[in-house]
Amino acid sequence: MRVGAHVSAAGGVDGLIQRANSLGVEAAQFFLSSPRTWKFRPIAPSVAGKTKAVALAQGVQRLVVHASYLINLGSDDPVLAGKSSELLAAVMRAASADQLSAVVLHPGSHKGHGFDASLDRWFSGVEPGLGFASADTRLLLENTAGGGASMGRSVQELRALLDLCARPDAVGICIDTQHLFAAGYDLRDRGVASELAAQLLSEFGDIPVVHLNDSATELGSAHDRHANLGEGAIGLEALIDFIGHEVFRFADIILEVPGSGDGPRVEDVSLLREALKQRE
Repeated sequence: MRVGAHVSAAGGVDGLIQRANSLGVEAAQFFLSSPRTWKFRPIAPSVAGKTKAVALAQGVQRLVVHASYLINLGSDDPVLAGKSSELLAAVMRAASADQLSAVVLHPGSHKGHGFDASLDRWFSGVEPGLGFASADTRLLLENTAGGGASMGRSVQELRALLDLCARPDAVGICIDTQHLFAAGYDLRDRGVASELAAQLLSEFGDIPVVHLNDSATELGSAHDRHANLGEGAIGLEALIDFIGHEVFRFADIILEVPGSGDGPRVEDVSLLREALKQRE
């Protein structure tokens, strides 16, 4: 298990590594380009392949990319679906060229047309990006909070999406604790949490990436609203208990907490490390 955080990539490789080091984390998640624009600037050939080596040399063991929030592979709008597929493929191509460990993707929304009815459309959109995925750079589908017509709100939906991908070595799951809680999984109940962890292990094997977040909304709210650890409705003890299960033993534990408004702080990382230490 590695402690990590989402950091800004402003200033390029040196900037994101510096921020990761200032937080004292072994894993860093970042956006390759703005998550709220369709513009994407690919990594220059002179730089591609060097980010991983630079990170390792400076103590950051794992680099995870988060794909743009704009991508919606479940859309029935051909223009949006096409742009989503192209952007995901571009991100996967760049991440693979730079030997980054994973690309995390929000599965998207079926826009009211129904989950099952959108599966063929979703697969058509994800397939070009899968061509750049590998055991070294995996595509990870993140569970969603369940709002609107989002896809991937349950273990069953995540399983159905993965079943469309014929390369099990190249795909996997990213678990977000706040999204689980908002979707109705009560992580405060040890029985529920243990049963869920066992189900995740049975369905997906070891989970490679966890977004560890408390929840600013109540159980089953279906709203994606993160809170700092111990300051939300889940609570620090329940979160630490949950990630202590076997399914997360090799995971990168990524903090996506708001901090003081600019993302994870040193004190957030320290709180997590101390809580993990006390649980040993």
